[in-house]
Amino acid sequence: MRSAKGLVGAALDRAYRIARLRQVAAMLFVYAIYYICRLAFSASKKDMIEQGAYTAKEIGVVGSAMLIAYAIGKILNGFIADRVNVRRYVMFGLFVSAAANFAVGFHLPAVVLTVVWFVNGFAQSVGAPCCVVALSRWWPKEKRGTYYGIWSCSNNLGEVLAYILTAGVMVWAAKSFGADYAWRSCFWGAAAMGAVGIAAAALFFGNSPEDEGLPPVPVAETEVAIDTSGGQKIALTTPAVWIIAVAGGLFAASRYAVIDWGIFFLQVKKGYSATDAAMVIMVNSIVGAVSSGLSGVISDRFFRSSRQELAVTAGLMNVVALVLFMLVPGRHVWLDVTAMVLFGLAVGILLTFLGGLMAVDRVPKCAAGAALGIAGFGSYLGAGLQSAVSGCLVERGADGTVSLAGHVFANGYSLDWLAVFWIGVAALSVVCTIASGKRRKPDEIVVQ
Repeated sequence: MRSAKGLVGAALDRAYRIARLRQVAAMLFVYAIYYICRLAFSASKKDMIEQGAYTAKEIGVVGSAMLIAYAIGKILNGFIADRVNVRRYVMFGLFVSAAANFAVGFHLPAVVLTVVWFVNGFAQSVGAPCCVVALSRWWPKEKRGTYYGIWSCSNNLGEVLAYILTAGVMVWAAKSFGADYAWRSCFWGAAAMGAVGIAAAALFFGNSPEDEGLPPVPVAETEVAIDTSGGQKIALTTPAVWIIAVAGGLFAASRYAVIDWGIFFLQVKKGYSATDAAMVIMVNSIVGAVSSGLSGVISDRFFRSSRQELAVTAGLMNVVALVLFMLVPGRHVWLDVTAMVLFGLAVGILLTFLGGLMAVDRVPKCAAGAALGIAGFGSYLGAGLQSAVSGCLVERGADGTVSLAGHVFANGYSLDWLAVFWIGVAALSVVCTIASGKRRKPDEIVVQ
């Protein structure tokens, strides 16, 4: 623990500035590592099915179990994070997640795999609440959108790292040890990165300014001081928070559909190789990182911290991107990349806003974790249900070939039910985002 006790004036300001820069960098990196420990399963799906390690339905159930555990854990850990040392807790969650990845590499029976990945889902749910609670402790509300957006880039950074590392590791392992070790290497590599993330959290992640001898972030004059229990009660009884959770759940279903099954879809439907498909999907992560980083700044500076206008626009963009990606037949790299650019722009904004910021904006500072937990519960419940439904819409023939359930029209055009499902939930998310209403301006919020 670093200490700034005894500093005053310019020296104190400099110490605070350096500590905040270290904090945002630590949150970015550590949560990106969380994502690597989550996405190894997505990158290795096709290999696991083709190698006969697991069926598509088993994989769908496992993915669903993980995301449902994440949804349950998100709300529980959100309430817990408001009350604990988040530095220690974020390290604990990453340790459990890394251990789960290490175990999966040993080709566990399907039932055991489901249990282990369920545990991983709960451990994964520790990361975001800890980061958001830390963010609320380190920055005032009027700057929260800006730094929340910067931190949200960690999702996209983690996706990019996961796709690059897993693709490289899989190719190397297949050449060195055989095809059966390609998918296993994804999980072992993720576990190793988890260890790096734990070390980074131990060295750089700060629990609060007070723990480092700095003064606490002041509460706005219009905000009445309130204890954690009172703040969490407000979070539980605010209807808009729950509507945002539903909107986030529908959005997360479409987002995780592409994260979990996008590579698979391009391979099966459009004939891409695993590496080429990963590169196309990775485009959305790169663009999403920029979009996430700018979303909070734009809403803070140009919309007086109102998020709804950008969220609705991004939701419509998400629908358009999925239509281009899934309904245009044939392999058109330029079109698929364009769709992923639009998708990334939309996801960056929606992940930041519906993923938690819009809910956090509506509650007191001391209940930031609770609000994020409620929003996260909705988001990942929707993502978990998506995984199970998507898995049921994938078919494996007796000869080992994999196809998508759908309908072939008289002119030969094939419409996959997967496309109808993914686009449908994205459209419903826009409706719920509109229904959530606009948050009152910061100077109108009075905590009672």
